[in-house]
Amino acid sequence: MKFPQSQPLLPESKNTLALCFVLLTSFVFLLTIAVLVNTVSLRALSQRKVTFVQLKDGTAARIAEQDELYREPKIIQNFVSSWVNLTWAWSGKIPGTNDPDPGIKVKASQVPTTAWMGSLMMESEFGKASLVELAKLVPNTIYSGKTRSGVYISHISEPREIKRGVWEIDVIATRVVLEQGIGESREQFNRTFTVKAVEIPKSPLKENANELEKTIHSLRAAGLEISRIVQFKP
Repeated sequence: MKFPQSQPLLPESKNTLALCFVLLTSFVFLLTIAVLVNTVSLRALSQRKVTFVQLKDGTAARIAEQDELYREPKIIQNFVSSWVNLTWAWSGKIPGTNDPDPGIKVKASQVPTTAWMGSLMMESEFGKASLVELAKLVPNTIYSGKTRSGVYISHISEPREIKRGVWEIDVIATRVVLEQGIGESREQFNRTFTVKAVEIPKSPLKENANELEKTIHSLRAAGLEISRIVQFKP
């Protein structure tokens, strides 16, 4: 006995149409996802603006907008290098003048003015505590010009970002102390600094800004501060 052949649920032409519809729907879905991803990427790029500014010397510089806690490695290196020189280079003169440096009083002792300036580059409480310890190392002959201290850096590493907006950087340096009638002495100063990004001071300063305000502004213009210093361990 022959049974009639079963008929397809949809005619062949309609099956083809349904398949095309499924494929078209899938394509539109994938295209929509691609457009959304592209839109998000373009929006992220648009938020990082690139522009040109004219510097005081008439040259132009290309600048790009970055994360608020981003700092160029060279800026971090220069910041730490400046701190080392301010803290350990003692000439007995007020910076930028030929006038004798009377020092800045710290409890029962005092530190050179440049060392006090260096403390402004540090986290507030850490800076104050460091000045107390530094004052114990500064001979009084510094202020009479009989003793001078200098420092030279042999190596400063690339900053290592240990978390967002915080870096570690190694310094290998040598302190040289010259004492009138005695000679010289040298001491290694090898340290690892922890530096963090902080708010960048507003600029420019007011026209009536005093010297202290100008000093603080210039020392913190990089938007960085030192939060920790430990012995360097290779």
